[in-house]
Order: sequence, then structure tokens, then C-alpha cells
Amino acid sequence: MPVVRVSFYQGRSAQQKREIAEAITDALVRIAGSKRDAVNVIFDNIAKEDWVIGGAPEAAEAKRT
Repeated sequence: MPVVRVSFYQGRSAQQKREIAEAITDALVRIAGSKRDAVNVIFDNIAKEDWVIGGAPEAAEAKRT
């Protein structure tokens, strides 16, 4: 049972998530031979202030660049 986690900032629509999940599922079925109903896609929607890169929150980094 493949499990794929997709982490990104909050703000993607339900439609975008459906399309992403469909594309990931299609790829695993086509390339890996997975059964469609066994593919799990989990979305982690992270607030920008909770995403830290290099020890600093990403939101703070974006303001500096």
C-alpha cells in the first residue's frame, strides 16, 4: 500500500488537491503497478509561520529576500 505525503503551505483548493492526488495515484498505478484503491495520498497543509528552513520561519525568510 503506497502512502504519499504532500506537504505545502495552506491555501490549495479542494479541486487542486483532487487533481494532485489523481496524478500521484495514476503514476503509482502506471509505473509501480499499485492497485488504485491501495494508493493513499495525505496532504499536510502547513501555515507559513510553522514552516522553518535553516532555523528561521519561512515567512520571515521571505520578507528578507
